[in-house]
Amino acid sequence: MGYCAMGYAPALAIATFVITSPVHAQIIPDNTLLVNSSVAPGCTACTIEGGTVRGNNLFHSFSEFSVPTGGEAFFNNDAASIQNILTRVTGNSVSNIDGLIRANGTANLFLINPNGIVFYSNASLNIGGSFIASTANSLNFSDGIKFSAVNSQTPPLLTITVPIGLQYASNPGSVEVQGASLQVNSGQTLALAGGNVSMNGGQLLALGGRVELAGVAGEGSINLVVNGSSLGLNFPNSVLRTDVSITGDAEVNVRAGGGGNIGINARNLKMAGGSNLLAGINSGLGSVGSQAGNIEVNAQGAINLQDRSIISNQVLSNAVGNGGDINITTGLLGVTNGSGVTASTFGQGNAGNVAIAARDTISFKMSYVFSNVTSKGIGNGGDINITTGSLFLTNGAELVAATFGQGNAGSVNITARDTISFDGVDSNKIASGAFSNVAPGGVGTSDNINIITGSLFLTNGAQLVASTFGKGDAGSVNITARDTVSFDGIGSNGFPSGAFSNVALGGVGTSDNINIITGSLFLTNGARLVASTFGKGDSGSVNITARDTVFVDGIGSNGFPSGVFNSVTPPGMGNSRDINIKTSLLSVTNGAILRASNRRNGAAGNIRVDADSIYLDNKATISADTNGGQGNINLFARDFLLLRRGSNITTNATGTATGGNITIDTNNLVAVPTENSDINANAEESFGGRVIVNASSIFGTQFRLQPTPISDITANSARGFEFNGVVQLNISDVNPSQSLTALPTNIIDTSQLIANSCIARSKRPEGKFVITGNGGLPVMPDDPSIAPYQTYQIPTVQSASISTPQENLTTSNKPYYSVKSAPLIEAQGWMYGSNGEVILTASAPSIAPHSSWLQLSTCSGS
Repeated sequence: MGYCAMGYAPALAIATFVITSPVHAQIIPDNTLLVNSSVAPGCTACTIEGGTVRGNNLFHSFSEFSVPTGGEAFFNNDAASIQNILTRVTGNSVSNIDGLIRANGTANLFLINPNGIVFYSNASLNIGGSFIASTANSLNFSDGIKFSAVNSQTPPLLTITVPIGLQYASNPGSVEVQGASLQVNSGQTLALAGGNVSMNGGQLLALGGRVELAGVAGEGSINLVVNGSSLGLNFPNSVLRTDVSITGDAEVNVRAGGGGNIGINARNLKMAGGSNLLAGINSGLGSVGSQAGNIEVNAQGAINLQDRSIISNQVLSNAVGNGGDINITTGLLGVTNGSGVTASTFGQGNAGNVAIAARDTISFKMSYVFSNVTSKGIGNGGDINITTGSLFLTNGAELVAATFGQGNAGSVNITARDTISFDGVDSNKIASGAFSNVAPGGVGTSDNINIITGSLFLTNGAQLVASTFGKGDAGSVNITARDTVSFDGIGSNGFPSGAFSNVALGGVGTSDNINIITGSLFLTNGARLVASTFGKGDSGSVNITARDTVFVDGIGSNGFPSGVFNSVTPPGMGNSRDINIKTSLLSVTNGAILRASNRRNGAAGNIRVDADSIYLDNKATISADTNGGQGNINLFARDFLLLRRGSNITTNATGTATGGNITIDTNNLVAVPTENSDINANAEESFGGRVIVNASSIFGTQFRLQPTPISDITANSARGFEFNGVVQLNISDVNPSQSLTALPTNIIDTSQLIANSCIARSKRPEGKFVITGNGGLPVMPDDPSIAPYQTYQIPTVQSASISTPQENLTTSNKPYYSVKSAPLIEAQGWMYGSNGEVILTASAPSIAPHSSWLQLSTCSGS
């Protein structure tokens, strides 16, 4: 099957201003305020005085505002009373910042310049409050007044209090960070909001505070939200957005002992060159009850993470507290080349959740999403939740919710409207897939992998795994696919595509179920569904409901067959559970296997199939193997069960275990006699099992005391005939009245119907003509014979020898073969007995009849 590779999002065109940093500060007041700003002309380290004060706000207005390399712009204010310093640039120049911007006190500093703002590598901040750099046209206030950078003839600023929004016009300028390290005090906000917003190297630091990046494409208003000392941006959906780019090893970091949020709103977001968004509890910080903030990324178009770029919200080593969440909303998400999204805990505290919602497509290539409790971590992992149109993971891409330490792993939940595809392994032999594990050394339970989609494809070694390698129970794998679920092939690491719920070697716990509901299920070229234990604990069940077809076919390139397996394998200890399949057609072909087995002393699971038709061909096998009991096979096929070319339905009991039972209910049980397709309930050192067949007809196979080179039904024990099990063939009765012709009820005078052609034709003496028969009207002598078949003696029916049932086999020396009644089938032929009576037979006579026309003599002599 084929599907198209997803094309990544459009390239993000970020406009970059190539402007040489000025030698002298260009801070020029525009004299538009009631009390104007003042600054020494031509200064390098400039002190800005004056400005208009209204309430707790200080207003400055400049025609130009730039800070040279090594320069400084110092906003001197009454630190005791000023809460907000509001600065606008009304000229036509971009603000180029390559020096220090500082202010005394704890006031927030707003810098708005519609033309653009660029922070070069020497730019830095030293302010007590939050810093907002924006290319908005104006600041909006609650009383309707605007502090505008494009219309400086606004009414006097007399009653305003706190700004509530940023008002943009069409085509706002860009905000750029070119290698600068910009930092605000702990708990404060650092916001860049403009046209295109870009970072090429450098850092944005607001430890325990908030970093906001917002790309605005056109007219609209962004609301300012005050949360204590922190400011935030509320971005309405109606506002058109433009691009945000974070490249060149750039970093946005809000990690602290608690809090710390990152918010990005854009049309498209590009992260490349090892760039990072970092939130969580920093190493050595935090306390019990500390809570990290969240990372919120909203891009209406596309998000691309490339070249080991990371979005991370973690509790680091030696930290205490709970990690925050990562929430990503976009149209398209592409994550490639070692990039990833991670919410994990290395310290003491719970990891956060990862939620990704993409309207169209999500693609991971050689990349990952993690929500883990690491080896020294103590706490629970978070969940991974993905909602999209289509999801593609290739070249070793992983979704992992695991615990390597002490705590429970989270779940992996995927909902894709159309398609989910996992494919291949990477150069390190890591398979693409979704995993919820208790890793070696981990103590806790793994959670479930839940998938809802239209069609699901796992190819070339991709896997879904819920397992425990440590101490704790494994989760379940739950798949609901409207159309198709397909597992195919072997990876370059030698492992099959498939779904697995395991207690691995060294693990202690129980594995959970694999549950699949779909239209059709395909397991091909070595792919597998496996619920098993190699450690200490019970395996789970495999439950399949397929509206149309379950197709299991072939041998993988590693030499192992495709199949569905439920097993306990040495040195594992525990009970294996069941395999349950409900479908219209079950097809197992070309060496594929359905097997429930337990090689230890625990009970083996059962196999139950409910289908319209069951088809086994070319060494296909349905098998239940046990060393400790159970291991039954129940097959229900409303139309037919067909075995071809060496295929087998088998229960095998090793050691002292009694063989499992095989029950078959079908309309037609069919095998080709010479193809050695067998139904066996065998035992090694104890009694064979019981084979019960309820069918309307059986073709091509029959009961035998032991297996032969042709197709057989046996219940054999290696200990001898006296330990053989039971074969019970129940063939449905046929209605004897079917196809018979009703006889007339009127009484006929046969004397009036004797043929009159044998009249005397001469005066010679008449001869005699004697008819011996079974009644009816004698024929004319020259009529053809109506009895073309020879007559036979009816053979004497030998009475069947019925032995003691299985529970009494210890006192019997004969195998038990039960015939519930002589089977009645519709007559296929007839013959005459020696006394002239007609005998209906089950098959046509093998002796050719006489000619229908005889050469007859005349009735009288000539």
